[in-house]
Amino acid sequence: MYGLANIVDYLNWRGDITFSQSPINEIDGLMFANLSYVAMENVVPSLWENESILLKDAAVKFWQEQDEREVLEVFSLIKMAPFAMRRMAATRRYQNVQLLGYQNSVNPEAESQFSAVGIRMEEGKTFLAFRGTDDTMIGWKENFRMCFETVPAQEKAVDYLNYMSRKCPGKLWLGGHSKGGNLAVYAAAKAKPEIQNRIQGIFNYDGPGFSKTMLNSVGYQRIAHKIRKFVPEASVVGMLLEHDENYKIVTSSEQGFMQHDPVNWRVLGKGFVSIPKRREQNQALDNILHDWIYSLTLEERKELVDTVFQMITESEVYTMNDFGGQRGKQKLWEIYKRIRKSPKQYETLRNVGIQMAEEFSKSLIPKYRQRKKNGETN
Repeated sequence: MYGLANIVDYLNWRGDITFSQSPINEIDGLMFANLSYVAMENVVPSLWENESILLKDAAVKFWQEQDEREVLEVFSLIKMAPFAMRRMAATRRYQNVQLLGYQNSVNPEAESQFSAVGIRMEEGKTFLAFRGTDDTMIGWKENFRMCFETVPAQEKAVDYLNYMSRKCPGKLWLGGHSKGGNLAVYAAAKAKPEIQNRIQGIFNYDGPGFSKTMLNSVGYQRIAHKIRKFVPEASVVGMLLEHDENYKIVTSSEQGFMQHDPVNWRVLGKGFVSIPKRREQNQALDNILHDWIYSLTLEERKELVDTVFQMITESEVYTMNDFGGQRGKQKLWEIYKRIRKSPKQYETLRNVGIQMAEEFSKSLIPKYRQRKKNGETN
C-alpha cells in the first residue's frame, strides 16, 4: 500500500530517475539531510579543499573502514544514516552526486557541535546539508541552549553558507533535520541579499523554532516564502519556540516522540503523505510546553540546562552510547544520586517540575471539567 511506504520505498520507486529528469523534491531534501549524519572524516574533502568525491565512491570508502555489526551495536539515534548512504549510492539518482566541503567541529569549551556537507546534484545546483544533534552530550546541550540564546552552531552555519556560496556558483538549496533544520533557516536568514537571491529552497525537517525577534527580522522575512517545514503529527522538537504556521504535517508509522525520526515518515510518489491538521491532544501538548518555557525567564532556562548537563558530565556521560545497555542504567542511577546529593540542583529541578505540573493543570483540568459537563467522559 503506497500510503504505508517510507523513504526506502522511495529509493526503489524513483532511484533510477536522475535530477536532470526530475528536479529535487521534499524527499530528496530529507535524504540529503540524513546524509549529513554520516561521519565523513577522511572520506569527503574538507571545507578548505577544492576536490569532491562521488557519493558512490564515498560509500565504498566509508564502509571499507567500518564493520556493520559494530555500527549496529552502538547505542545511537543516527546509526542508520551510513546504511541509507550505501542504499542511495546504489541508485542512479544519487550515485553520481558530488560530496564536498565537509566540516565537522565539536568544541567542548564553547559547548558547540556543528557539521555540514555540500552536495552538488548537477553543475550549478548545490544542496548544503546541516547536521542535526549528533550523539555527543555537547551537541544535545547546545540544542537546549537554543531556548535562551544564539548558539555557536548557528553562527558557524552562517559562516559555512558564506564560504560555500563562493565555492559553489549557481543555485543553492539548504536543509537539515532537527537542529540542522534550524541551522539551515538561520543561515539563510542571516545571509546577504545576493546569497539569499540564489537560494531556491530551504528544507526544515522538524527543526525547532526561533524567537519572535528573529521571525520579524528583515533577513528572515526575505526568505520566509522559501522555507518548507515538515513536522510529524506528534512533533515536539519542531513545535518548540516560535514558528510560522505554514508547515506540512506528515504521517509516520511510529508513535509519540519516535515520530521525530524521519526514516519512518510515510511517502507517496515524490512527496510525503500529509494530513490537514494535528490531533487536539498534540496541539494541547504544544501549548503546555510553549506556556511552560515562556513561564521561565531566560536566566531560569539557562540554570535548568546547566544543572541537568552538569549532572550528566559529572557522571562521565559524553555520548548517547554511554546510556546504552547495563552501563547506561548505572549512569542514570549515578545521575539521580548526584541530583539527590546536591540541594541546590535538586531544588532547581524540583521547582521546574512544579512549574510544569502547574501548566498541565491550567491547561488540562478546565478542559476535562468542560468535557465532563458535556457528558463526554465516563
